[in-house]
Amino acid sequence: MELPATALKKLDLEEEMQEVVDRARKVSAHVARRRAERTLAGDLRKFDLSELAEKLAKVGQQSDEDVRKFHLAEQLRAKLIESGMEAAGEIPGSADDAELPRLVDAARREKATGKPPGAARALFRHVVGMLEAAEASAGLPDDDSLGDDD
Repeated sequence: MELPATALKKLDLEEEMQEVVDRARKVSAHVARRRAERTLAGDLRKFDLSELAEKLAKVGQQSDEDVRKFHLAEQLRAKLIESGMEAAGEIPGSADDAELPRLVDAARREKATGKPPGAARALFRHVVGMLEAAEASAGLPDDDSLGDDD
């Protein structure tokens, strides 16, 4: 009941189980919610909970990987803004990317002039996209392989 809606969608529940969960999640009053949780627990006994547990673990693992990817992207963006394109070698596939130098220059100018972080956000999104592409083809580098220059 406490899972965000996006995580719940990733579970890909059977239609009947989805209806049971949705009915319980609609309850918002505190006392009624506790009653709905107990009712949900009883209703879930009809289903294969080992399969549900596996799906929950997979969603949790994917969430951890997403957090790790975002932290890595944040580290790389900070290095790119600080060092310029010298840090681009740490990003898989950066040698072929024509957009990266433009985004790095814009983010560095933005930081130097004190403007709001629009270009830095665009750079972050671009780095995340590059990491996702690298992940799809081979795998992400470790956070430890970047070193701690901060």
